[in-house]
This record gives sequence, C-alpha cells and structure tokens, in this order.
Amino acid sequence: MAKRLNMEISLNKTKSLTISKNYTKCEIELRGTSIEQVPKFNYLGVKISAKQDLKQEVRIQAMKAARISGCLYNIIWSNKYMSTECKFRIYKTNVRPVLTYASETRAETTCTQQLLRTTEMKTIRAIHGKTLRDKIRSDYLRHLSGIQDIVKWTEVQRREWDAHVGRMEDSRLVKIARDSRPQGVRSRGRPKKHWKESLIKAPSP
Repeated sequence: MAKRLNMEISLNKTKSLTISKNYTKCEIELRGTSIEQVPKFNYLGVKISAKQDLKQEVRIQAMKAARISGCLYNIIWSNKYMSTECKFRIYKTNVRPVLTYASETRAETTCTQQLLRTTEMKTIRAIHGKTLRDKIRSDYLRHLSGIQDIVKWTEVQRREWDAHVGRMEDSRLVKIARDSRPQGVRSRGRPKKHWKESLIKAPSP
C-alpha cells in the first residue's frame, strides 16, 4: 500500500508577483497570514520581473554563462594539449545550457538575440585564441567550429518544445496557457512581441 505524502507550503518562502506595467497591489492570504508581494522573483534560475523585462532576464543569463566561460578559460579554452573538438563539446554541455535556459518559452527580440550571439562569440573566440583585433568574421569562426548559430539553435528548441506541449492532454495547464488568448484592452504603446511570433519564424528541425 502506497504511503500518502503531505506537502505543506512554506509561508516564509512563498511570494506573490503580479505581471503588469504599473504596480498593482494584490492581497493574498494563506492560513490567515499575508503573502509578501515582490517586484521580481528568482524561479529555477530565471529572474522573473513584474514588468516582464525580457532584456534584463536574458542579460542575467548571459552574465552567468560568461562567468562560467571565464572560469574555464585557463583550464580548458587556453589548454594547448586539448583538441578544439573536445573544447566545444565542453562548451555545449556547460556553457550553452546556462545561456539558453528557458529560451523555449520566451519571445526573442532583436536585442535578446544580439545578447546571445555576443556572449557565445566571446567563448568561440577564446577557444580559437582570437580577439576582435584579429578581424576574423564571426561567421567564419562559427563555421570553423562546427557550431550552429545560437539563435537558430534556440528556434529549433522552441519548435520541439511546442510539439511536446501539443502532445499533452487538453486539460494540462501548460497547454491551456499556450493556446489561450489574453482578454481585455491593450495599453497604449508598441505591443510586446508574442511567443508565437518567435515560433513562426523558427525553421523546421
């Protein structure tokens, strides 16, 4: 006979967050205790902000990846006794997952794509022992490395994630969130890019 596990919500660790351009107060109580409302929250390594500052979220991921790449420079990237192929295998397993974490579920913009490419190219140039002063095109170094452009790589991952969600039951929350449309009146100004817009531009895997 299977044992029943009782899960309790920690009042100290539980926070509330509202997604809105302007600050919106939301009173939530749990067992008579008010839940603290925060403007941003770190969830599974991703910084989620109330204003949905996508650029800042991607910049934080890029900084984490650059920090890891910097720690590997003296040990791996500049190691003359290690093959280039092995170095790029280490990059794919240790740096790129941090840089592209949660990229399947966000809408990419021109700015976020530039952040991804810039961070990746710093590592590629470090592995080849080249700098910007060498005036070697990024496309050539990427082709020489056998590395797919990171933006195109994330587009393929986004399409595969969409296919994975499509196989789920209609009652699953993640599928409901993917297929639902927000209700109400949009605020003035240029609308933010939607996730489905990034999905349409993704090439077939």
